[in-house]
Amino acid sequence: MHNLKEAMSYEPHESLVAPAREKSDILRLIVGLVATALLYVVMLMLGGSLASIIMGDAWVQTAAMTPGLTTPAQMLTILASFGFMIAAVCLAVILLHHRHPVTILGGWRPSGAQFLRSMRGLIPYLALIGAFTFFAEDLQSNLSFSLWLSLLPLTLFFLLIQVSAEELLFRGYLQSQLAARGLHKSIWILLPSVLFGLLHYDPTVMGEAAPWIVIWTIGFGILAADLTARSGTLGPAIAFHFAVNFMAIALIGFGDYLGGLTLYIYPFSVTETERLMSYLPVDAIGMLLAYLSVRLALRR
Repeated sequence: MHNLKEAMSYEPHESLVAPAREKSDILRLIVGLVATALLYVVMLMLGGSLASIIMGDAWVQTAAMTPGLTTPAQMLTILASFGFMIAAVCLAVILLHHRHPVTILGGWRPSGAQFLRSMRGLIPYLALIGAFTFFAEDLQSNLSFSLWLSLLPLTLFFLLIQVSAEELLFRGYLQSQLAARGLHKSIWILLPSVLFGLLHYDPTVMGEAAPWIVIWTIGFGILAADLTARSGTLGPAIAFHFAVNFMAIALIGFGDYLGGLTLYIYPFSVTETERLMSYLPVDAIGMLLAYLSVRLALRR
């Protein structure tokens, strides 16, 4: 467990950075990112082909269509597909950097302990934001409570895979490899966060709100990077990411955008740009509350 002094500094980040130093040249990192992307795409294509054989082409095409309705099974498949990202980044770390994949996590035991501490601290946040949204908005029922509850164990498991994949790539791998070069913290915090944000740019769905979604996501990445550097593991960042995505994917979401597992949905489409943009300041406040909840949990 890290004490208060450690939680206030970036010294714990060394536990993630030290294993990256031996093979930290920039060319190797660039090759690693390209290899990770290619491996991920290939595995997605193979997984999509397998899903087409089992479920049919129409089922797969509908799941990939945005905006569009998704069934619970399609959403679980989408979340599970991020397991390919975990496999891709782990292979890049092993083959190109000669590191054990656990080193980009910060160790199983310390990362797991910090994840659980952070999640305990996030329970009041989830209750507060959920209650506020429920009473402040004219929400519509999506899944029946009994079906939602029966799917919840699978939802939580595959949601954990999804958020862990993104944190392993952007905070565990890219951030630690950049920091191992001795670069200023502004670089190894901002560069992965900006890349993370740009990959969420989707004007075909979000319209004029797309650049603001990117800015929101960059802010999220900065906060996740800060938690990673302060804790020395990915546990807190994964918990932070998990809580934020749980609200949007499992509790209250959009009927026509990744809404197959939500209990409630907003009474408007994700393509209604003006209404979507009006929610961003509130979402930003919620994101900051989640971040502060993790910070407080780590100090106890």
